[in-house]
Amino acid sequence: MIDLRNLRHLSVLARQLNFSRAAEELGITQPALSRSIQALEDRLGLLLFDRDRGKVSLTPAGAKLAERAGYLLNDIVHIEREVRDEALGEAGAIRFGIAPMPARALLAPVLTARIGSAPRVANGVVVRDVPALRRQLLAGEIEFFISQEIEFEVGQEIKSAPLGEFPFSAIIRSGHPLCGDPKTTERFPLLRSSWAGMPVPQAIKASVFETPNVVEDFAALAEMVQHTDAIWLSSAYSIQPLIKAGTLVEHYPSRRRIAINTYSLRRRSQTALAKGVLAEFHAAMKSIIAAQ
Repeated sequence: MIDLRNLRHLSVLARQLNFSRAAEELGITQPALSRSIQALEDRLGLLLFDRDRGKVSLTPAGAKLAERAGYLLNDIVHIEREVRDEALGEAGAIRFGIAPMPARALLAPVLTARIGSAPRVANGVVVRDVPALRRQLLAGEIEFFISQEIEFEVGQEIKSAPLGEFPFSAIIRSGHPLCGDPKTTERFPLLRSSWAGMPVPQAIKASVFETPNVVEDFAALAEMVQHTDAIWLSSAYSIQPLIKAGTLVEHYPSRRRIAINTYSLRRRSQTALAKGVLAEFHAAMKSIIAAQ
């Protein structure tokens, strides 16, 4: 196999066409450069340079190899830079998942910050229900996911780490029948973004139908609750603009909190890219809490 050092020596000499100047640029002695070029010629069985009374010129074979060597050395420089930047979390690609509710509150500020601080990183995000995220994590399709606390967090394959807590509420539209008569015996459809997570609060069990409507699209849920009499199990953190505008209200505001965790594989070391993304999620969580 050709030594990359020999190719670099070839490339510099082909540009300088002078052993003395080429050796000076490379930081080696002229005899060392001559030996390197000779070793390359011996390995290939080709004459790469014509040498005549101190003058150096490329042979046709030497010119062709020097051109190819230049492309190769340039690619290696780019590869080294990309690997280094990825190791530092400044370039590369990362794919992670997040459940709909925390995505609504955290994802936009996190990605905005990441694109600003690491514009060469490509972020692939999957917003799905928890069972789907778990499957993708185990299959190696995502590096980690963020969701409400779930039952399988303690196990041999998956590990968890706390991110923060969300308040847990029943959300209804302004003007909902329950706003005028909280003791009504009428029952209403129940909306939620996931089967997993907190059970239906006892305080509203008598007000909802037993089987919920599970919709992973958070924007669709927000529209549905605004235009129907459905009751939405969610967090005020995820719909603050609509609550502040008076469009939606918290019905039976609960003191219960939803633990939001990160989940990853025990056998997989966390990359610099993942550490950078998770740092932004922690910052976004602190910002939301501070704003309340």
